[in-house]
Amino acid sequence: MMYRSRASARRIIRRTAVVLLGSGTLTACDTLLSADAPSRILAETLLQPNNAPVMVAGAVADFECALGNYVLSAGTIADEFMDSQANAATWDIDRRSSNPSSALYATGGCGGFGLYTPISVARFQADQALKLLNEWTDAQVPGRAGLIARTAAYAGYSHILLGEGFCSAAVDLGPELTPAQVFALAEARFTTAIGTPGVPDSIRYMALVGRARARINQGKRTEAAADAALVPNNFVLNARTTAAAGRAENRVFRINNTSGTVTVDTQFRNLTINGVADPRVPVVDAGRGGSLPAVRLWSQNKYTSLTAPIPIATWREALLIRAEVAGGQTAVGIINQLRSRFAGLPTFASTDEAAIQAQVREERRRELFLEGHRLYDTIRFNVPFKPAAGAPFPNGGGTYGTNKCLPLPDIERLNNPNIARSS
Repeated sequence: MMYRSRASARRIIRRTAVVLLGSGTLTACDTLLSADAPSRILAETLLQPNNAPVMVAGAVADFECALGNYVLSAGTIADEFMDSQANAATWDIDRRSSNPSSALYATGGCGGFGLYTPISVARFQADQALKLLNEWTDAQVPGRAGLIARTAAYAGYSHILLGEGFCSAAVDLGPELTPAQVFALAEARFTTAIGTPGVPDSIRYMALVGRARARINQGKRTEAAADAALVPNNFVLNARTTAAAGRAENRVFRINNTSGTVTVDTQFRNLTINGVADPRVPVVDAGRGGSLPAVRLWSQNKYTSLTAPIPIATWREALLIRAEVAGGQTAVGIINQLRSRFAGLPTFASTDEAAIQAQVREERRRELFLEGHRLYDTIRFNVPFKPAAGAPFPNGGGTYGTNKCLPLPDIERLNNPNIARSS
């Protein structure tokens, strides 16, 4: 039901009074009743056990929207995309010069380049649903265990994006947290999902991939590899997309292929292995300029429509985590297992551990192209800036900055009483 504002309700009452008076239907003893229509629905009327499935579905949808934004923006901060438009609002993203007062990444909503707000909303919605599900009973909520597992897994991934994308973060007006502390929170959510009795296989494997990611981000290499080893080959869990609503579209296809706001970075064009084109990084010259005609548009073809799903958790990521931890010929075998899915890709061979580890990182760059991993990989592996910090930014002037991770935005720092303001 749509509720009208109080002002609108009063206008309706006044109009009704005029009609009644004009028709002579009111008598001296008649009383014209007026009432204020509520301007909003109270939260407690919605946060009820019978609404649990809807709450969980909403939290999932919020995460899926946030993920689309993250893949786009984080890929632009790193080196998967580069700016190809004349809109100054996005220059800081590509230029690596965002600061705490930059509005776009801090307060921008779903459907574009916004990061902190969409991710925080998804995180809050999932954590709130999880808290309520733990308070309610099986009698009140049919299928409660499955809902708990699903919600915890998506809450974990929301924390992953906070930890990987930001230099620091905060949760529920709590203190400023380091990425390691945020990853610990993610790990706890994934552990809840994995340990829930009767958890569906798809959610358990999703949570195992997520926990392996959270653990390797914390340096828990052995535990990460153990989780990754439990993920079966060919497992994929995707974020759903639809062309029916802007917030639910495949953001990468919209912003790169359709609008030309970003172009694929030079570092991801024409990638080959021993002269063989790498099909894992399908990029083509679009034959035209981007939104800024002077910048040539290169289009990704990994996602071929507004409805193409975006991977959240995959067996490929699990294998690459195992390869990174094991090294040696185990890693070589995993690299070749992944390459063998494509006819004609050459195999990899080496006995030099440094070369093997370097190749694992390169395989991550290609296998996980435009899946939201590249930004934190540049942090975790200390990948040099390209272009280097201080180099001229070609589209909007200024120079490239140094912030691979995004600073905690002012919207959080200035409104959170438990975080000190910057001097």
